[in-house]
Amino acid sequence: MKNCLILLTNYYPFHKGEEYLESEIEHLAANFRQIFVISTMVSNSMGQTRSVPDNVIVLPVGINHSILGKVNMVVRQYKTISTDKDKKTMIKQDTKGKLLSKLYCYYFESRAMDVYEQAKEKLKNYDFDQYDSITIYSYWLYVTARVALELKNDYFKKKNPLTITRAHRYDLYEYAAPLKYLPERDYLLNGLDAIYPCSQDGVDILKKTYPAYVNKIRVERLGTISTNVVCHTKNDKLYIVSCSVVRKVKRLDLLIEALVELEQREMPYSWTHIGGGPEFENVKKLAKKKLNMENVHFTGFLRNQDVLNWYKENPATVFVNLSSSEGVPVAIMEAISMGLPVIATDVGGTREIVENEMNGYLLKNECTITDIVNCFNNFCKMNKNDYNKMREKALEIWNERCNAEILYSNFTNNLTKDVISKRNENSYVG
Repeated sequence: MKNCLILLTNYYPFHKGEEYLESEIEHLAANFRQIFVISTMVSNSMGQTRSVPDNVIVLPVGINHSILGKVNMVVRQYKTISTDKDKKTMIKQDTKGKLLSKLYCYYFESRAMDVYEQAKEKLKNYDFDQYDSITIYSYWLYVTARVALELKNDYFKKKNPLTITRAHRYDLYEYAAPLKYLPERDYLLNGLDAIYPCSQDGVDILKKTYPAYVNKIRVERLGTISTNVVCHTKNDKLYIVSCSVVRKVKRLDLLIEALVELEQREMPYSWTHIGGGPEFENVKKLAKKKLNMENVHFTGFLRNQDVLNWYKENPATVFVNLSSSEGVPVAIMEAISMGLPVIATDVGGTREIVENEMNGYLLKNECTITDIVNCFNNFCKMNKNDYNKMREKALEIWNERCNAEILYSNFTNNLTKDVISKRNENSYVG
């Protein structure tokens, strides 16, 4: 079958982020004759940072991320949007008359249409009549999904493409959004053929909030590849590891407060945080103020291979993630793939890969410092046999629920079946 896939990403394969795609793209490439990756948030100054299979063509959309650039974008698009009766009606219904939500929705629509216009110009350079079928795959239930629908309803209107999206965290959980609102949910869910949250938690929330679309929504998990690394530890102290972008949502300040308690109890520990981010300097200052820095190590940002090398060369007893919001955390997947037990908060899809007292400890989102310290204390008192059981369970859960080779093979095989079904449907209608 001569099939074609159009994959809409934020940055991949430029910059960083969307690391899951680095392994998924190989499976997609094996199932589609040609893939076009439209990178929707790439600035003109960015260079490609990751390689792609031979049958993948990368089409970056040049975006100016400055405030002035965003203002100009809205100015370019506002007149067209505001004079379109259907869009005006949709935005009015979607925002329920709330001014801030309305402004947000106009910005969202402007951004999506600006990306769409640039993507359309790039796609004009290719002959799509040669393909038996076209599939449009948005990696996010956000701007990329809106662009996907515009491609479906306008540029590829005559081809009636299969149009799908994944959904993760910021693009899924409305309660965690700044205005407790995400634009055009009903419009997107109505127009897309299938929506794939990466966790069962995400599926349950979408189905509960938008029951009209339950038949379109199913879980499609993300995964990590086998690291061929097995963590080791020592008995002289508790070796604590965390790995994330340093943002407020990661609540590293809460972890620091728990470590203060460890020092007060004279419980020996070593904490390493892997990763940088917008709150990096603030977290470092807080740690210097409250902790004995002989026990603390900040690596800053590390590439994935360097993270694996760190685990090879350093002891680790437990991985900690105290986020207030998550999808299904890749850092936890990587940790359990190495047999590292976890302490984590029960948010998003975390409970789907961390089982309390099996491969670690699952805490309430509103956990106290004492709750966290008690978990650390459990690891300090744990005998070798019980600790090894946790390690074995961590590896077992990873293989069952997070193994990218299995997950992406199943996903792409199912997607191929859906493409064939859609092609047959189009042939019948034709």
